[in-house]
Amino acid sequence: MNAGFAVCYASRSSFSGYTVSHFRTLLTSSLLALCMALCTANAQARIKVVVATDSWAQLMYLDSRNVPAGDLADFINRMNEVQDTFQFDLVIYPRLRVDRVFIDKEADVYPLRTTLWTRPELGLLPTKTIFTSGDIYFARRANRFGGHKVFDDLATKTVAGVRGYHYQLFNNNTDESYIWKHFNAYLFSSNEGVIRFVQAGRADVGIVPEVIMAKYMNDPNVRQQLIVAERYDSQVALSNLVRKDGPISVEQMNAIVDLLVKSGDVQKLKARLSIQPVRPAKK
Repeated sequence: MNAGFAVCYASRSSFSGYTVSHFRTLLTSSLLALCMALCTANAQARIKVVVATDSWAQLMYLDSRNVPAGDLADFINRMNEVQDTFQFDLVIYPRLRVDRVFIDKEADVYPLRTTLWTRPELGLLPTKTIFTSGDIYFARRANRFGGHKVFDDLATKTVAGVRGYHYQLFNNNTDESYIWKHFNAYLFSSNEGVIRFVQAGRADVGIVPEVIMAKYMNDPNVRQQLIVAERYDSQVALSNLVRKDGPISVEQMNAIVDLLVKSGDVQKLKARLSIQPVRPAKK
């Protein structure tokens, strides 16, 4: 009788030990699964916002893994980190396709742009200004006119710019037939193409955004080769353009811009882009 009780007790003790251990394992696994589910639910709870843009030289580009990279891509990623209501998904398109994705309502935010550069049919509304910049003239230091004299009487010079951009020099007219009729112009699909063309001595003057030229001028070799005019072609206030019937409103985006200012991200972006003091626009 005692022996039987001992066997029964030992068996129950062994079974009990196994059950407690198993229960602890299940509890740990359940808590881990719950945490993962909560994280997933939180991510899924964010409102998806598609941010669409074209490449901007070293500021916005696709890296070797086909992932958006550069200072502007980093800035957009910070929009995800300073708040947890919206999920901003950045997509880089060829320049000539960007307008179409907004017209087709496949994109919601055009970052760091101005409505002066966009067509009304895109239905884009500006947020508060993030920073002010503009398009600048640049040339080879060793040019045939003698240094900065190359920037005098620009209408008589050979000028390189980006196809579809609004330049004050060209009377803000983007029609190529008009430009070629009235100016000795070369038009390219990218700012990089403009810079290379002028560096090669194929045009007297190029026009590119100041923020892009600032990145190139960080290279001492480029600073020895190129000079920049002391005036803008035009100056604009850059903001995040929001599609008026999209998932995020201008007011909601303004609140995120305020968070980026408060966090110091806007000031850091200005510093990285070497934004210059305001210069007079071309008269």
